Amino acid sequence: MRVIIAGSGEIAYQFAGEMVGRRDTVVIAENPDEVGRFDKLDVQLIVGSPADSEVLRSLDICDDDDFIACSESDERNIIACLSAKQVCGVQTICFITKEEYYRSFSPRAGREPTSFIDRIIWPQKMLAEEIARIVLVPEAIDVEILEGGRIWLQEYRIQPGSPLLGKPLRQLDLHPGLLAVAQAREQEFSVPRGDTRFEAGDKVTFMGTPRGLRSLERHFFRRSVTEKVTNVAIIGGGNVGGIIAHILEEEAEKIRVKIIEKDLAQCETLAASLKSAMVLHGDGSDLELLDVEQIFLSDVLVAVTSHDEKDLLCSLLALEMEIPKVITRATNPANVHLFESLGISVALNPALTAIKTVVAYLQETSARLLAVTEQGKGNVIEMTVPDEFPVTGIMEMAHINDVIIAAIVRRRRTIVPRGRDSIKPGDRLLIFATQEATESVEQYFA
Repeated sequence: MRVIIAGSGEIAYQFAGEMVGRRDTVVIAENPDEVGRFDKLDVQLIVGSPADSEVLRSLDICDDDDFIACSESDERNIIACLSAKQVCGVQTICFITKEEYYRSFSPRAGREPTSFIDRIIWPQKMLAEEIARIVLVPEAIDVEILEGGRIWLQEYRIQPGSPLLGKPLRQLDLHPGLLAVAQAREQEFSVPRGDTRFEAGDKVTFMGTPRGLRSLERHFFRRSVTEKVTNVAIIGGGNVGGIIAHILEEEAEKIRVKIIEKDLAQCETLAASLKSAMVLHGDGSDLELLDVEQIFLSDVLVAVTSHDEKDLLCSLLALEMEIPKVITRATNPANVHLFESLGISVALNPALTAIKTVVAYLQETSARLLAVTEQGKGNVIEMTVPDEFPVTGIMEMAHINDVIIAAIVRRRRTIVPRGRDSIKPGDRLLIFATQEATESVEQYFA
């Protein structure tokens, strides 16, 4: 079983780097000028067109392989998937950037799935949905909604003076419907234990019931449960900015959205498609425009122009205006940590999360991936306890490092487990694990 990567741009390179050591990897590069960077990776490199059936046949591509089309051209990716399917029954995954292709090729209820594309990945849409979730929760820097809303995942940055500082985790008076499942400090990422002590600047992820997370915000982040985001400014009205605005209009009618976009034609398109958002034609780094439009009154500013330098400048201006939450796209993944180190609340790369999601999807596993966090460092997976598995106490699983059972779904009940609880055959488990520990969970239940 191999992974065939069609493309030689940034996404293809990141993808190849993730697959090295996991699967035999082949890269088909159309542009000879871009192949040099792959020399440092242990991959087979072919220069040619991935849409050429003769090139694919020369690789002896077969049904057990996975074909990932992730060049910088939607059209080339679609044609490459079509060619691959004509050669054999290989599984095809196609990266796209245009909404019309997403609508045309994504499976929808009542319609037969596309015969030559098994899965469509639109990183910009995934990014927009993630940003919209983060916007709606004032203090959180990551939000995932699981089990139809019965379990939430929220990540927070611990500020100096927080009540979460100074005591080991076991002594914090957390709501019983809540668990701390991850801690990120600089480049370190782990699942906290009872003796873990948080430090200012740590990013901590909690999972639990909506009531448990509301209690967390009220008692440890000093936010009233009635305090809501009411004003959002979006700098950049392209794919990502437009999708964010549409989601906020649908899910939060009382939020006032302002979009600043430099391209007049795009402004007209947005104004025609949005119901209530105010679309402003101008430069998001124009101080006079920001002042006249009172952007400083925003609860959240989102910078998604697709140019890292512009997004960074707009974000730094937002920090100067003391806007409480600033969310920035970092097109270059190397800039994510840099942006956050400068005080930006959240910096996200559209490709990283998409790639990590596909990597997890490709793994031969009995677990189902529900969400990824911290740009793929952590996974939320779902597993069903086998019928022959014995009743096992939660404490008996403490030896599995960097893994925590965040919820047990038993018939119609959803349980946030404590040490005294047990798992039983037939239970559905929501498990948080680091990327490296995910395989250990599967082996434990095998």
